[in-house]
Amino acid sequence: MGLTPHRIPEQITGIDLDWLNAVMPHDIGTIADFDVESMGVGVGILGELARLHLHYDGTNNGPATVIAKCQATAPENRFLGQAMGFYLREVNFYREVAADLSIRVPRAYHADANDDGCPFVLIIEDIAGARTPDQIAGITADEARRILAVVAALHAEFWDSSRLEAMPWLPPMDNPMYAAGQPMALERLPGFVERFGERIGAEMVHVIDTVCHHYVDLLHHVADRDHVTFTHTDCRAENYLFGGAPGDDAVTMIDFQLSTRHVGPWDVANLLGGSMDADMRRAHESDLIAGYHAALVERGVTGYSVDRCWDDYRMSLLQMCAASVIVSDLQGGNERGDELMENLLLRPVMAAADHGVGDMLPRFR
Repeated sequence: MGLTPHRIPEQITGIDLDWLNAVMPHDIGTIADFDVESMGVGVGILGELARLHLHYDGTNNGPATVIAKCQATAPENRFLGQAMGFYLREVNFYREVAADLSIRVPRAYHADANDDGCPFVLIIEDIAGARTPDQIAGITADEARRILAVVAALHAEFWDSSRLEAMPWLPPMDNPMYAAGQPMALERLPGFVERFGERIGAEMVHVIDTVCHHYVDLLHHVADRDHVTFTHTDCRAENYLFGGAPGDDAVTMIDFQLSTRHVGPWDVANLLGGSMDADMRRAHESDLIAGYHAALVERGVTGYSVDRCWDDYRMSLLQMCAASVIVSDLQGGNERGDELMENLLLRPVMAAADHGVGDMLPRFR
């Protein structure tokens, strides 16, 4: 049973004209036909994405295009999205939170999911003309600054807020779904080490082995930290759209399947550790983190030092090492998707190595 009385398509091919006219706002006019455009290769790892070109019957004030999102087609990807609550989380985000945020996110025209998260469907605004940074090439320092300004605005809005407790679908890090990641990590650890061990080195193999065997302890440790907020969590290059219409230079945050309650630098670590080339990150990391912290303070956050910010950043990089193992069997779906997955798996580990995060292991093991 879903959150609305409407049928929930399991795939993009299940979207038809009658369904679209039923779920879209009635004041936009009648949709006479629509065309489906693939969103390209190497996108939508945890979901199927398409752009729908809408053709109206007579006068209308509706969008020319919208984005449709359904559950992943690959069974292992779909299992992870459902088991971890990712699909329900994004649907609830668009139903309960999106419209009230100060940052720019796509408008939701329709959001629905079955009680267990599968199937789910989103019909959201298409930020037409926006530019998306290349996740594989990596973001520039200027792109990182602009993204972190948006991230800081989101974090400041929910910093230590009681509103977080009113969102049962927005879990802390030690929730049972994530704790179930420990057996997943241990199952996938040998394959991860076989695949990447020589590239990451013996010291990081030891760190990753330890953190996977103590993953639940790590989750309890980070969940017990104060100064939590609403974190995007899937804070990577391709989830930020630059610009749109002519003269529009705003940054739009998209994709909220992974959102959590966590310390803010969790997002910073995901962005810098996962979406920047290593040399670019090393050259600009300190300035970018200082800028993020300054943006928090400017927006009213108090009692949170730069040193604490760095400590949260390093601990987040350590947590990302285990996360890389847990998701290491996800399928990219094609050559570009596989390259994207490899970048997402390896870059955080190399960033963690740069920061010598092994010295944090005694805090929770």
